[in-house]
This record gives sequence, structure tokens and C-alpha cells, in this order.
Amino acid sequence: MNEINDLGVEMQFGVPPFRLVLPPGWVRHVPTNAAQQEDVRKASAIFMQAGRPDLDAEFRTMMAQVNQVMRNTKVFAVYRQQDVPMEELLPLSITASLLTAAHGENLDGWVTEAFRLRGAVFLDDHVKHIVRWVTEAKRPPGASSIDGVGGRTITYVVPVPGTQRRKALVFTSTIVIPDGDVLPAEVLDELALLSDSIVSTFAWERVAEEDAVPAVSPAEAAG
Repeated sequence: MNEINDLGVEMQFGVPPFRLVLPPGWVRHVPTNAAQQEDVRKASAIFMQAGRPDLDAEFRTMMAQVNQVMRNTKVFAVYRQQDVPMEELLPLSITASLLTAAHGENLDGWVTEAFRLRGAVFLDDHVKHIVRWVTEAKRPPGASSIDGVGGRTITYVVPVPGTQRRKALVFTSTIVIPDGDVLPAEVLDELALLSDSIVSTFAWERVAEEDAVPAVSPAEAAG
């Protein structure tokens, strides 16, 4: 299913219209507190009626993680599953936000640092407009809040055309591992592959993609 950001996003955040192809069962949500709370309430009722408090806890953990990301960034969309069978529910969500460089600078230094220190790569070696890196997180011993929950975060950076890389669209995929659970490495990798597949369908509607790096790539500069 094609999803296109609306005019309100363009007017408020300066993000030109773009499209993503979402898998069956995935939808775009507007990230308001009321909408998030209503989603959690509906899902919780379904899980508890089905006798699956484990899935209820997993969903709440995932949504709390999403809310934490939204508090710290200019998130304007959340992509995740809705109304799918419980056995198909995945601990994966994707947020879309806008990042703006400070004081009229560009984001080249930040992207360069990602190549040097975070293992950043291009999502597609033949198309250099999306940069990707992975962060693994473990829940600190004794932690009782959502802060520091374990899982994997995948960050994708797409420069906004016409801004000289002063603005970037950032997709953040969060794979949550609820406290006490263990996801096999192959399952984590499959979820990461699904995330990559979704973001790889990204395309601007009215403008052409621009490379996410200067003429000399950060990878070459680092070498």
C-alpha cells in the first residue's frame, strides 16, 4: 500500500511529499498523545480478551519506546501494524521526523561522524541518497522504566532536496525486546531486513533525490 505524507506535513515541517510502500497490515499514524493512548487501549482490550498479557506487555513496551523517540525529535508520522492477527504482531515500528542543522550549517559533519564511528553505510550502494546505521541497546541491570529498554534501532537519513543538506528526513526503526524476552539473532535480522525493505521504497513525489554526502564521501574522507 502506497502511503504519501500530507500537505500539513509539508506546511509545518517543510518536508516535500514522499511515498512509502507499506506491507499489508501496516498503516501511518499521526503521532498525537490522544491517538497513541487510544491505540494502546484498543490493542490492550484485544490482547487481554484473547488471554495474551504477554503481547499486551510487548505492545505497550513498543509504544512507550516510540513515545520516547517522539519526545526528543520532530516526529510527524509513525508506521506500524494495525488490525493484524496476534500471531503476526511484530515488535517493530518506524517513525519519520525532520532534522535541521543548527545555525544555518549543514549535516555533513554529522553524517561523516556516522560513517566513521557508527558503521554507517548506504542503504543501496548504487543509490547514495539514504544512509543507514544500526544501534544495539541493552537494558541496564535493575532498570525499571522504559528508558534503556533493550532492542535494536536502525536510523536512516535522507537529505531534503534543495536545502544543501541542511535538512534531512530521518526514519527511525525500533525493534523492541521486552524485559525478560530473548529474540534469536536471525529473528532480529529478519525484522531489520523488513525495515530496510520498507525504507527502500522511499521516493520523493515532486523532486529528485539528492546524495546524502558531499562530492567526496565521508567513507573516502575517513579512509
